[in-house]
Amino acid sequence: MRSTTTRVAALAAMLAAFNAPLAHAAYCDSTYSSTGLTVLEGASVCFVYDPNAIDPKFGTLSASGDNIFATPTNFNATSNDGGTVTTDGTGTIQVIAKSGFVLDAINVGENGSYSMTGAGSSVDIDGLLDVYDWSSPVFGTRENTTLTLNGALDQRDGNLHAWQAVGGFDLTASIWDGIDHVGLSLTNLLTAATSADGESAFINKTLTGTEIEISVDTSTVVPLPAAVWLFGSGLFGLVAFARRRAG
Repeated sequence: MRSTTTRVAALAAMLAAFNAPLAHAAYCDSTYSSTGLTVLEGASVCFVYDPNAIDPKFGTLSASGDNIFATPTNFNATSNDGGTVTTDGTGTIQVIAKSGFVLDAINVGENGSYSMTGAGSSVDIDGLLDVYDWSSPVFGTRENTTLTLNGALDQRDGNLHAWQAVGGFDLTASIWDGIDHVGLSLTNLLTAATSADGESAFINKTLTGTEIEISVDTSTVVPLPAAVWLFGSGLFGLVAFARRRAG
């Protein structure tokens, strides 16, 4: 499993990819459009999802390279003058390796901001990730993990502060051998709490990025038969003999 530091670096790479041109539908659209689901084209993977399986608070989904992004605009929790407010949402997508590729890892990163005033105020962001074999979601291979915050949410000066959280899965483990079509679910819970009049707490989520690491499927490479190599060696010998004759 990747370290948190490595995942933060991956998040930075995803943010750069977020600003790159969007992929155009080609292989994925022609292969999966008949399902009636939404299809996004990745460089080496296809992202397929049912819009009804994405909480509207996640916002619009887009793909760039082998990354998929969600851009929430109203995913937040606010508490003022005492009380606890929570907001949650779940999104599920399919990740499908294109022919000739295998899935190696899934890295997820999220960004947002928060603000607090008062000693009794607090905010929190929880994220649960779930990945599973799409062909057998009940009894097949499955793993889950939680997102790790990159730093504490403890600034109570009334200003907006940024937060980041990362998590993911290593799909090179043997339990994932032969599985190139997975389901990926993310559930977020945002919490804002205050304990007295005059206190305030606010937290939101503004971006979710998912990076898919892939590699070439070497199991599909067919080695040349020994006879081909012998033929090549014999052909090389004939050419050399002809050159000696000509000389």
